[in-house]
Amino acid sequence: MKAFCPFHITGFFALKPDRAEISSVGCGIVIADGATTEAFVGDGSVYINKEPSLAPTTKTVISSLSAKQVDIRTELAGPISCGLGTSGAGSLSTALSLNHLCGLNLSFNALCKTAQRAEIVNKTGVGDVIAQAVGGVVIRRQNSVDRIPTPPLEISYLVFGPLSTPEILADRSALAAIEKFGSAALKKLITRPTFSEFMRLSRQFARDTELLSHKARDAVEAVEASGGCASMAMLGDAVYGIDPSNALSEFGTVRKTAIYNCGARLVL
Repeated sequence: MKAFCPFHITGFFALKPDRAEISSVGCGIVIADGATTEAFVGDGSVYINKEPSLAPTTKTVISSLSAKQVDIRTELAGPISCGLGTSGAGSLSTALSLNHLCGLNLSFNALCKTAQRAEIVNKTGVGDVIAQAVGGVVIRRQNSVDRIPTPPLEISYLVFGPLSTPEILADRSALAAIEKFGSAALKKLITRPTFSEFMRLSRQFARDTELLSHKARDAVEAVEASGGCASMAMLGDAVYGIDPSNALSEFGTVRKTAIYNCGARLVL
């Protein structure tokens, strides 16, 4: 049995390391591109896009859930370490597939907690799994998860390259800026929970934290000048948004997807 988990693009966030259930707050969009994983009885190997991979986050999920030797085969519909929540998608789809293969009889929430814990332990993400479990435009608060009602709008995204999530999460000055501006953005969004406000606050967050790369800044400005809206994926050197005039195509290969209003699931 295969499992599918959609990708998640974070617009803004703030870390809340003192919270056991939710490791970060913020808002992002879940998209239709994602990870498809199948678990097999095997020798403990992990394959990503048919290539052997160290995949520490996935292996943490495996060791947490099963004493059996299993192989994991994951297909990703997008690049790794570029702000698409690929590690979260891989870990949650692995948990779902393992649960079915091994007859673990664990609940969906229990599997989500296992996947999220693996992300935190390996410093590959902080809030993607929570959003990927729900789908849509997801607002993560300290003690609750909410959504901005949004149709399956077409989302364009362009990847310039990876950013190292562990390095950024280990930078105290970067974390201070993320905490300050991410918390402020969340407070504003809660008072006006709309998609347009989310995009506006995400752009502001990228600029205020100085995480916005020069390439990403130019691409965002080009989309906005053409009548669209865009921002930078957190944490990755990638730009996403509503781009009706295809302004992003001037900067590289553009991928088209859509807001995905469903969470991770088993598939036939």
